[in-house]
Amino acid sequence: MDHYCTYTDEQLVQLLKQNDHKAFSELYERYWDKLLFLAGKKLNDLYEAEHIVQDLFLDLWNRRAALEIQQSIGGYLVVAVKYRIINAQAKRHKQAARITEDLASAPQHDNSTESWLSFRELQHSLHHQLSRLPEKCALAFSLRDDGLSYKQIAAEMNISEKTVEMHISRAFKALRTGLGNLISLLILIDSWLF
Repeated sequence: MDHYCTYTDEQLVQLLKQNDHKAFSELYERYWDKLLFLAGKKLNDLYEAEHIVQDLFLDLWNRRAALEIQQSIGGYLVVAVKYRIINAQAKRHKQAARITEDLASAPQHDNSTESWLSFRELQHSLHHQLSRLPEKCALAFSLRDDGLSYKQIAAEMNISEKTVEMHISRAFKALRTGLGNLISLLILIDSWLF
């Protein structure tokens, strides 16, 4: 096969038309790296570039008897690779557009059940944390939650407004501490589900 490297491209094409495997191998050796570099540079995907160049050479072999090359084989192969690159890029674009379309038309996830369960869990934990508060602290917080002002709570409980403020502040601090981990967990679960 060493003497095939001395043949011109035109001679190799003529031998290729006559089913000469060695002529094909020589053309493959001469142009594989150049075509792979071109395809890889344009596509930024070596695997796809190899596939395109391999497919081009397979097509060249399959059509060898009917080859009508008006220019050099090198020019013919470069143009053929460029067309295949354009087709591959168009296919990528269509696939990306179809995926985007599919995502846009996909039904939105109904999270009402998960939200309800999260709310119920939070509500249960809130009641648990409130039950752990001192009695007057829990009562002051509960009255505030019912919409009473500090002044009204103070009158209802027969304590000063400053004491009401202290009880509610203590309740918020206990709830923040007790519910903080649960709220973080619910936010994390919510981000996984949706």
